[in-house]
Amino acid sequence: MITFNYLAAMLADITALPEAWIPAILALFGVGAFVGLSIGGRVSDRRPHLALLTGASATVLLSVVMVAAIHRAWAVVPTVFLSGVAAFVLNPAVYGRVFAIAAEAPTLAGATTVSAFQLGISVTPVLAAASLSRGAALTSVCLIGAALAAAAVPLVLLDRARQARPAGPAAADAASATIRSAHGTATARVDPEGARR
Repeated sequence: MITFNYLAAMLADITALPEAWIPAILALFGVGAFVGLSIGGRVSDRRPHLALLTGASATVLLSVVMVAAIHRAWAVVPTVFLSGVAAFVLNPAVYGRVFAIAAEAPTLAGATTVSAFQLGISVTPVLAAASLSRGAALTSVCLIGAALAAAAVPLVLLDRARQARPAGPAAADAASATIRSAHGTATARVDPEGARR
């Protein structure tokens, strides 16, 4: 998202596009975001970590590609669209994992996730300003975005490894008790004559 924050400036100053075309390209990012949400919503239901890793890795790659693509109009247009897809493939999976981890406190989970997004939106301009104020090129914001996305990858891998670990004895006992209880209820419903004998 840090790349998108400075995309209009890069299109005007580096790509040298006419001002009339800049809103259309920004809208193209929005179209990509809609596509990304649609794909992410479908994939994250069954394989949330796949959506998270794909979105983060694609964001790293496309942010680096943007550094070169921004110099050519024919290259920047598809890169902007794909960046929108990659950035928003993540969102459904992020929310899904947060609510799965904090299933017993959904209100707190939702509030924390929104707050984390807002914190990120607030911090990224500070990082960009620190880079630009030291004389870095405008495209340096793309590299900052790539670094932030890359930092998310080990966190996703850690969460996937944590989820793959077998449940502890207490959790296994609780699951077994739940299965036995459900089986007993089902047996009682199937054999009503036995209850009257």
